[in-house]
Parts: sequence; structure tokens; C-alpha cells
Amino acid sequence: MIFEGLQDGILLGLLLSLAAGPIFFMLIQLGIERGILPGLALSAGVLFSDVFYVVVAYKGVVWLSDSPNFKLYMGIIGGLILIGFGLATILSKYKPPKKTTISTQNYIGYFFKGMAINTLNPFVLFLWIAVTGNMIEKNMNHTACIVHFLAIISTVAITDFIKLLLAHKIKAYMKPKHFQWMRYIAGGGILIFGLIMFIRVL
Repeated sequence: MIFEGLQDGILLGLLLSLAAGPIFFMLIQLGIERGILPGLALSAGVLFSDVFYVVVAYKGVVWLSDSPNFKLYMGIIGGLILIGFGLATILSKYKPPKKTTISTQNYIGYFFKGMAINTLNPFVLFLWIAVTGNMIEKNMNHTACIVHFLAIISTVAITDFIKLLLAHKIKAYMKPKHFQWMRYIAGGGILIFGLIMFIRVL
């Protein structure tokens, strides 16, 4: 169970990191314009926000887990959320990001900028609710749940660091079609996660 949670967490973390959204482009821009450390500060803010939402989602889902037919409802709702997120990622067209003026002059500012962008995205909470519901539906114990969450967060953190290290090369070689392919891969993988979760409870 723990190994399964670790494996699924790493895979889902990779898929989420491939979804080329606003944070992805801000990291690349920061890596090019300001260097690795400001980008890490932004990433840390995003991850802090994710951890907050993980705790909220987990506490809320566990609190409801004793309700009748909880696993059925959570499997359906969580599966639909992941399916919707996957489809939205696949169907959305890549648009080159507009030049963003990054005027914050300290690492704390970058941290809070990343935290604010992630926290103010309402779908982030729904995504973590879906992930939590999937774990409950799989009957993961407390330890396996922690391993699963840590695997997702750690994978995203590591890939963010790699993006920053390769920022100049990514900027030079990545074309719009490559970003679109990344969306297809990430969206398709998340869609499969959702379908499996949805089908398993029916």
C-alpha cells in the first residue's frame, strides 16, 4: 500500500508539473531574469499553499468519511474533478505568455507571490479534494496517505528546481507546439487517473 502510494504520487506529481500553467512560465521567466534563488522562493510559496490545501482537503474528507456511501460519492465526484481537469488541460490552447513585470525585490516577496497565485486559484482545492478522495477510496492507511502526499509535493518541487536550472535552454528550444504536447500528455494522464477512480466505484 505504501509503495503504491509512493508510485502513484510520483506519477501524479510529474503530470501536474507538466501542465504548463501560469506558475510554469513564471518560474521560467524568473530563472532567466533573476536566477535560481528567486524562482525557488516562488516555488516554495506555491508548495506552502499546496500543503495548506492538502491539510484542509484531508481533514474535510476524513471528517466526512463515516457518512453512508461516502466512497461511492467521493469516487464519483473526485473522478469527475480529475476528468474535468484533464479535459480542460487537453482542450486548452497554448498561448505564449505576456511579458510579466517582476518588480518584487526580495525572496519573501517572491514567496508570497507564489503562495497568493496558487491560493487564489479555486480549482487547486478541488484538485486536492479529488486526490484525497482517491486515497480514501483505495483504503490507504494514514502512513500511506502521508507518503502519497509527500511524493506528489516532492516530485513537483524537484521538477521545479530542474526547470529553473534549465531555464535558458528551455526558453531557447521549447516551441509553442512542444508546450501544447506537454498539455496533451499531462491532461491525458490526469484524465486516465480520473476515469480509473470513477470506474472503480461503479
